[in-house]
Amino acid sequence: MGKNNVQIDWPPWESMINERFVPLVENTDRYLILYGGRGSSKSNAVAKILIYRCLTEPYFRFILTRKYYTTIRNSQYKNLKDLIETLGLSKLFKFRTQPYEIECINGNMFVSAGCDEPQKIKSIKDPSGVWYEEDIIDEESWITITTSIRTTKANYLQEIFTINPEVEGDYRENWFFKRFFQKWWSPQNLNHIGMMKVDFGNRTVNMTYTVHHSDHTDNVWLPDEFRAFLAKMRIDNPYYYEIYSKGVWGNKVVGGRFYHEFDRKRHTAVLSRRPYPQYGGYNPERSLHISYDFNVRPYMTMIIAQIIGTKIYIIDEIAAKEPHNSTPAITRMFANKYQNQKARVYVYGDPAGRAESTRNEQDNNEYAIIKRILATFSPQVRVDRKAPSVELRGQFINEVFKNNFSGLSITIDEKCTNLIDDMMYLLEASDGTKHKHRVKDKESGVTYEQRGHFSDALDYFVCKAFKAEWRAYKRGDKYATGFQYIVEKQPLFSREFFT
Repeated sequence: MGKNNVQIDWPPWESMINERFVPLVENTDRYLILYGGRGSSKSNAVAKILIYRCLTEPYFRFILTRKYYTTIRNSQYKNLKDLIETLGLSKLFKFRTQPYEIECINGNMFVSAGCDEPQKIKSIKDPSGVWYEEDIIDEESWITITTSIRTTKANYLQEIFTINPEVEGDYRENWFFKRFFQKWWSPQNLNHIGMMKVDFGNRTVNMTYTVHHSDHTDNVWLPDEFRAFLAKMRIDNPYYYEIYSKGVWGNKVVGGRFYHEFDRKRHTAVLSRRPYPQYGGYNPERSLHISYDFNVRPYMTMIIAQIIGTKIYIIDEIAAKEPHNSTPAITRMFANKYQNQKARVYVYGDPAGRAESTRNEQDNNEYAIIKRILATFSPQVRVDRKAPSVELRGQFINEVFKNNFSGLSITIDEKCTNLIDDMMYLLEASDGTKHKHRVKDKESGVTYEQRGHFSDALDYFVCKAFKAEWRAYKRGDKYATGFQYIVEKQPLFSREFFT
């Protein structure tokens, strides 16, 4: 073994790791992605392969990384340390905790760096590879790391991922899925060998990659109790069975959700594929309802809807990012996209947009700007003087999702990924309001609310467009009452005529 000529009797790989992973021992692709279900032993296999490489390769300096540095201690670092001790190799390694490092007597080593400390990743000298465990990190952190793996001292460079294929938000929109899976993946096609282009400064390089799937059936050493638990999940929770047992891609379900009655299967559809406009597809002869949230970061927000009786169809959304994150810019984006709209446009949004400003004498608030730009659409502004209670309006929307309160229903087009993300992942604060987690932009240092803007636009719209139902809910009535409600439920009349 290496510089110190230590002889190690390494057992056959078939006795060390599950057969499913043996072909990966000799893999030298730049990106090696192991994904799948829990209990497949993918992390155990990778740890043993890396220990062997650390012992035998002329140059080996591998980064252990996760989203947060503090989580490395009880994941990769502990896994490697325990296996080294179990294999009887402790005398050949030194273990440090400040920082977390494992150094072999031949000079090779493992070093640790979290994605919450990007400067430390950049400062690691001549890394030959990196092991990403469990977390799918953000794309910016990955770019920082992958462009740091460029030493000429190693025989080959490699980045290894051991991940569970579940992310917050729509996995189809996740950068990692788009980069490595989008072009070929399906629940019936789980493994792949491919090539991708990566930009390094002023040059583009073709990188080979292997995507390797495994699940609990590949682990011959898995306890029967765990197998039974996964099998039972097939009946108790089919969604988690698909992700945790079969190891296919899915969207993480978050507890404590603000819109806890939203069900993606029930409340979304591909509206553009509906055969007739009266069933939710866009119809330029029917009025459009647009609703704003005027925050500018990470974007300015608009949802676009149409109404058929008491059925609400959210047909589109606009997330206007810089430099288009202003009221005039997002409004012009809408006008250009829907220039063939023939019926009237109704405008909703944050009442704060009514506040007077010193823009100019003509446009003294946000809604004055909107009315001027949309003049050819004959816009009618429907905005209250005060925003409805966050807690109460959330309860109202949840009641619509759960029980179709007063006959109302909400269907969101699948392409409205930002609104769906809010519905699925916006959390509830301890006081019943929305927990709007703030994040910091790494380049500008500006902090902003990560989620909640699209859901606010939805709230403003529903509570105002269906004000009779909203008032009935606040009163505690099971159904809205009065002339407005009775007329609006008649299919021969238009709600817009009476409101």
